[in-house]
Amino acid sequence: ERLPLGDDVVVSAWLDLSVTATYHGSRDHDNNAFPIRGSIEYVIKHHQKSGDKRKEHTTSPSSSSSPPKSLILTNGTIHNITIATSVSIMHLGQIYLPRAKLWWPHTHGSQPLYSVELTFRSLDGKSDDAVDGNNNNPTPAIHESTTQSTFGIRTISSFTHPKTKSFALKVNGHPVFLQGGNWITTDLFLRYSNSPKRYLQELQLLRNVGFNSLRVWGGGIAETTYFYEAADQLGLLIYQEFWMTGDNNGRFAGDYDWPLDHEAYLHNVWDTVKRLRNHPSLAWYGGGNELFPIADADSGNGSGGVSPPSDIEAGIKQVISDIDGTRPYVTSSVMEAGDDESFFDPEKSLGPKDGPYGILDEQLFFDRNPGLKTPVLSDNEIHRGASPSNVKDKDAPGRNIGFQTEVGSVSHPELKSLQRFLSPEAMDSFPDCGETSDRGGSVNEEWSYFKYLPFTESEDIGAVDHICSFLYPPLVNDTSEDGVKSRMKSIEDYTWAAQLAQYFQYKTLFEGYSMKMWEYYSAIYLWKSSSPSPTLRGALYDWYLSTNGGYWGARSGLAGGSPVRLVLNLQDFRLHIVNTLSLTLSPLVNEVGIDEDWGVKWRSYTLDGSLMGSGVVRLKSSTIRGNSVSRLDHPLPWLGNIKTSNMIMGLGIGDELPDVLVYKLEFSYNYGVTPPVTWCDTNKATNTYFLTNPTINNYNFRQSRFSLFGAVRTLMPKVDLDVECRALDYDNFECNLRNVESNYAAIMTTLTLTRGGLVEARWGDNRILPTFYSENYITLLPGETSRVGISAKNLDFSRTCDESRIVMLDRERRNSSARATIVISVDGWNVKTKQIQVECAPISIV
Repeated sequence: ERLPLGDDVVVSAWLDLSVTATYHGSRDHDNNAFPIRGSIEYVIKHHQKSGDKRKEHTTSPSSSSSPPKSLILTNGTIHNITIATSVSIMHLGQIYLPRAKLWWPHTHGSQPLYSVELTFRSLDGKSDDAVDGNNNNPTPAIHESTTQSTFGIRTISSFTHPKTKSFALKVNGHPVFLQGGNWITTDLFLRYSNSPKRYLQELQLLRNVGFNSLRVWGGGIAETTYFYEAADQLGLLIYQEFWMTGDNNGRFAGDYDWPLDHEAYLHNVWDTVKRLRNHPSLAWYGGGNELFPIADADSGNGSGGVSPPSDIEAGIKQVISDIDGTRPYVTSSVMEAGDDESFFDPEKSLGPKDGPYGILDEQLFFDRNPGLKTPVLSDNEIHRGASPSNVKDKDAPGRNIGFQTEVGSVSHPELKSLQRFLSPEAMDSFPDCGETSDRGGSVNEEWSYFKYLPFTESEDIGAVDHICSFLYPPLVNDTSEDGVKSRMKSIEDYTWAAQLAQYFQYKTLFEGYSMKMWEYYSAIYLWKSSSPSPTLRGALYDWYLSTNGGYWGARSGLAGGSPVRLVLNLQDFRLHIVNTLSLTLSPLVNEVGIDEDWGVKWRSYTLDGSLMGSGVVRLKSSTIRGNSVSRLDHPLPWLGNIKTSNMIMGLGIGDELPDVLVYKLEFSYNYGVTPPVTWCDTNKATNTYFLTNPTINNYNFRQSRFSLFGAVRTLMPKVDLDVECRALDYDNFECNLRNVESNYAAIMTTLTLTRGGLVEARWGDNRILPTFYSENYITLLPGETSRVGISAKNLDFSRTCDESRIVMLDRERRNSSARATIVISVDGWNVKTKQIQVECAPISIV
C-alpha cells in the first residue's frame, strides 16, 4: 500500500515486540535451567537525536529517570513472562502505536525515530498481589534487566521493475530510485570503529552530495551500530552484504567451499541480523560481492562450484526469515551476462555485470551501459571475440545493467591532502600527458603504491587526457618537438586540472544515469564513495575528510538530492526534467496567473560575462508525472563559434581555441499540494554547464576542449573576489562572494575553513576537517554574487569573540595558549588566493 508523502502525515501502527534473553540462573543436577517468571514493562517514546539541544528530562533529579509525558507515545506491562532456556527469542505480542510519523530516505521525507525501553522484573520474593500492582511494598526482584532500542516506522519491499527488468525498492509503497555509493569502512585499520562522531561526519558528507543509499560491500565488514545510528538519523538506505566476495570465495580466487567453518559463519549471520534488524535504514541483505550462485560450465563458472555454498545460502535465508522477516535478500551483487537464467537470474543477483572503473568521454554516460558493450557480453564471450549483434536476446535481463552496483572513475585529492601522504619528490613527479598505465612509464612508484588511476581514456574510447585538456598552449600530441613528453607546468596546475576533470566526470555520470531513471536503471552505486586510506582512486573525499572536485560534480549532478533536477544530454543537447517523487508537477502559479512559458529557461554567456542569448525550451504537456523523466522536444541552441571567446575576451593569442560558453538553466514548478518535506518547497530547479561545440568531436578538439581555461589561468590576472564572512552561531558561518572588480569569470572558486595562525607542524595543513558547505567549486560571472553557508559541527575546539574576530582554543592540542582565529581561505582555478577573517555576528558566541 502506498502511504502518503509528507512530514506531517500521522499513521497508526502495530509493532511486533520480541526480545532475546540470555539466562544465567541456577540449574538442576540434569543441567536444566530453573525457570524465571516475571513481567516486562515497556515504554515507547520519541527518540532525541545526538546533539539535540532540547533537554529530555525537565523534572527534578530524583525523578530524572522518567521521561516527560510529552515524549511518551505508549507504555504498559506484559505479565506472565517465563524465561526457561539459555538463549530464547520471546514474542511478546503486538503493541499499538496510535500516532506516529513515517521514516523516509532523506530524498523523500524526514526521519522521525522512536525508542523502546523494556524492563524485566522477576517475581522472586513477591506476593501474587505484586503482579496486579496491589502490593505497596513488594520485595525487590532478584532478577531485573533493562534493554533499549531505537527504531523507525516504515514499510519496505522489493519488486522487479517491468522496464529495467531489475531489482527495485519501495519505501512506504513509493518506488525509490537508489543513488548512492559503495562503502568499505571508515579506516583501513578500523581505528575509527568506536567513533560515532566519525561515522556521523562521513555519512553526513555522503548525504549532502545527494546520496540516498549506501552499499556496505561484502569484502568489508558488517558495519557497527554507530554507522547504522548515523544512517537512521540522516535518512540513508543501507544495502548490507554478508562477508563473501568472488575475490576469495571461488569465482576469481580462493575456494567455493570457503569459509572453512560454515557453522561459525551462520552464527555470525544470526548475531548480525539480530543486532541490525531494528534500524530503519537497513533496507535489504545481500549474500556477498560478485559471487556465483548458479553452477553452469557455459556461464563462465567452469568449475561447477557455487558461492555461497548451498548450506550457507539456505542458512542465511532461514535466519532472515526467523528473526527478521521484513527485508528482501539477494544472493549476489552481480553474476554474469547472458540470455537466460543459466547465466543471470534476477532473483539471485542484482545485475549481470558491473563497471567500468576508468575515466570516460562524458558523452558516453548517456549511452546504455556506459563504457561497456551494449548489450553486455559475458567474460567468455569477450574472450571468444563475440559481437553484441549476435546475442540471442539483446533485451534479456542478463544483457543490460538495470541495477548498477559498481561504476567508478578517477580520483585525485586536493593539494593540501596530497602533501600529507606523498613525498616532495613524488609531488614533483606527476604523470605526463597521455599516460595510460597505472604503473611504470611516467608514473612514480609512490603514485602506484597509492593506486593511481590514469586520467587518460583507453585507446578504444579515444585516448584523450582529461587533465591535459586544460593545458595551454593546447596539446596536439603528447610529445613536444624535442621528443620530451608534454605535461602540466606544475603539481599545482596538475591538481587543479584534476579537480575540474573530476567535477565534469562525476556530474555527467550521475546525470546520465538519472536521465534514464526507471527506463534503463533502478539504481546507481559509485565505486567507491569513501576513502578508508589515503588513495589516488575511487573516492569523493579523502581519508582526512576533505572533499574534491568530484564530490562537488556529483552533488551538482544529483542537485544535492533535490527531488526535481535538470539534465542536459551532451549527445543531442536535449533537456530532461527528472522527477523522483510520486507527485505530479504542474506550472507555477504567480501573481498574474499560470506561467504560460512553462519550460526550461536558459541563458548563455561567454567567460567575460557577455550574454550570447536567452530563451525558453517549452514543455508540451501541462503536467509531469511522478517518478518520471520528461524529454523536451527541442534541443538547447549552441550560440558559440571557435573564435567567439578569443575576440570577446581579447586574450591576444593566435591559437584558435575551442570556445567555452556558460549555460545557466532554470525550471519553476508546482507540486499541486503542500510540499511533502520542508526542504523541497523552493519550486525551482537550476543547473549550470560549461559547454563546447556539440557538432565537433574529433580527437584534437576533445583533447584541447578546455584549453581556453588554461589560457585564462596562464595569461590573465587572477580574479580578486570581494568576500565577507561572519559567524551566525557557535557552529555555523556565512560568506558572501561578489565578482565586482573583474571582467572575467571566477572559475571554480573554493572556500576552505582554516585555523588562522595554527598549522600542523608536519604537513603545514591548517584546514578544519570536515567542514560542510552549502556550495563550493563556484563559478561567478562578472557582477554575480553567491552566499555560502558553512557548518563545522562536532569539532574539538571552543570559540570566543575577540576584537570582532572569532578566536578558538584548540582542545586537540591541550594547550590553553594555542589560540587562533577562524579564517576562510579563498582559492580557485583563476581566483586570487586570499584569507578572510571570520567576523563575529551581532549575537553571543560562547
